[in-house]
Amino acid sequence: MPGRFPGRVVEIHDPRSVSDDNQIQRDSVQQMMGRGMRELTGADHPTEAWRRFFEKGDVVGVKVNPVGRKRKRSDVGSISSPEVLVEIVRNLQEAGIPSQDIIVFERYADEFRDAGYEAVLRELPGVRWYASATSYSDRQVDIEGYDGQRDRDPHVVGYDRDAFVHMGFASPDHDPKDDRRFRSHLSLIVARMVNKFITIPVLKDHRSAGVTLALKNISHGMNNNVARSHIAPLKRGDSVNGPNQCNTFIPTAVAQPAIRQKATLHIMDGLIGVYEGGPGSWNRTWATWRHKSLFFATDPVAMDMVGWDIIDNQRLKAGWPTVGRMGLMNSTPAVRAGAALAGLANDQPLGALTLTAAGDNLEAGRASESFERRQPEHILLGGTIGLGVYDRRGIDHRRVTV
Repeated sequence: MPGRFPGRVVEIHDPRSVSDDNQIQRDSVQQMMGRGMRELTGADHPTEAWRRFFEKGDVVGVKVNPVGRKRKRSDVGSISSPEVLVEIVRNLQEAGIPSQDIIVFERYADEFRDAGYEAVLRELPGVRWYASATSYSDRQVDIEGYDGQRDRDPHVVGYDRDAFVHMGFASPDHDPKDDRRFRSHLSLIVARMVNKFITIPVLKDHRSAGVTLALKNISHGMNNNVARSHIAPLKRGDSVNGPNQCNTFIPTAVAQPAIRQKATLHIMDGLIGVYEGGPGSWNRTWATWRHKSLFFATDPVAMDMVGWDIIDNQRLKAGWPTVGRMGLMNSTPAVRAGAALAGLANDQPLGALTLTAAGDNLEAGRASESFERRQPEHILLGGTIGLGVYDRRGIDHRRVTV
């Protein structure tokens, strides 16, 4: 990390890739994947491109992101699309990686199953899947990944007790006598089971980190004790304060040696994005949009800078402030009204929203804010410690429409 192509981010856009009813078109994804890998590497053929990263003998992990799955038929899901996952696995196989040496993984086993990935893997014989823990909890310090759960799960492998980072803050839910509250341990999947991994982040904003793209998919998807990075709002007299440590937690967690050595490729799913209220399935339909792109990079910081700009542009089009101007201390009526009017003054379309609807949605967004601020500082800080290129002058964003 940042890999072979620092600062390079390839965006492949296909207007046909997502239907009007939000169905992902598999044939389009296949073409986008081939073109993206060729553009990223300069190879003449997709298989040649994949072989520049992976070879027989590698055990390759593929990190999916299930947060934002559909819970009812009317929802618009925004996750690592199964179509993208299947195409990545197919290309790894064509590059010479045996099925048994491909491990699809995620932090929580229940979210993996609920998002439908286990069912998808039944169509990919031999490909294995594992999770670091059974399910979400507020404590998240159990090395085995159960946090009080009794039922054993053969797909849950836990965390490496010898691979961790120490940070000087903890959740109020932690036992003050438990020193584990200051540590985040790395998943055994990354620490010991794979020698390279691919991530499939999703193009989404985030109510504490500002955006959740490549870096946060790594930090929060591969370590335990992550809830302490965005503690629930605490009362301070008559006011409420939402302490938000995502800015330092994310780059510190990502900078662990095993992660830096094994992070090989990032393919961001920007087919259906979320511009407000992310990352989860609580998003209203109006908070998603069909961006219809896939992104390819070895540099997660550059990828996140590109994604951050795209999300901010979409927010402005819909009459919202940029992500850095949201949060409890900045999300005032004057800021929100000013942003909405600025969108109109610059002839930026409000999409399907009328100005009245935009105002209603802004009020709904204000009610959902939990933190003082959600500026994506973690991306800039990640760049300062060598995780990638954050200066826009050094970022080569190549957008190709197919």
